[in-house]
Amino acid sequence: EADLMGVAEDLKRLRYQGEGGDSKANVNRLERLIGVPLPRDYRDFLLTHGGGYLDAVSPCKAPNPFDDAITVTRIHSATEVIDLLDSEVAPRNMICISMGHDSMTGCLSIAGLDHGRVFALDVRMRYYWDEETLKNLPHLAPSIREFFRLRDADKLPERPWGYDNCYPMAGSFVEFLSRLRPTGS
Repeated sequence: EADLMGVAEDLKRLRYQGEGGDSKANVNRLERLIGVPLPRDYRDFLLTHGGGYLDAVSPCKAPNPFDDAITVTRIHSATEVIDLLDSEVAPRNMICISMGHDSMTGCLSIAGLDHGRVFALDVRMRYYWDEETLKNLPHLAPSIREFFRLRDADKLPERPWGYDNCYPMAGSFVEFLSRLRPTGS
């Protein structure tokens, strides 16, 4: 089992309003539907704490079109993750585990070389915004403008195929929780 002592401290610091642990039946159903075991730390989190609300931000580990702060307002329960399995935006090796403002979605890789890592998924697909769209948004933060400059110069860090709208946040679910900061702090 993953060490959830640090997780409990993180959740307290974040004023997490959990709804109680998910049932083992729901977590097992999720694993059956995705066809692989969940990363241990995330599985243990679901069983112990389940879904809930918070008001937090997470830094990204790469240039992104979010002004470097990914909002997180809800961590999904196993049932909510199941309801989101038919996402046409998330890469096939990821499940949607959280949501935030402005179409920000947290995803957890469940297979492949990045198994267990957490990504910000931009469901608005800002990566594909063209010059005309950017001209109509004159008040974008400098870091967002820099992201598009790097994109246009083909100087963004290399990412796997299909990850155009995914931005790394953490190497594990536990690290993701530890990197979250209450909004306004």
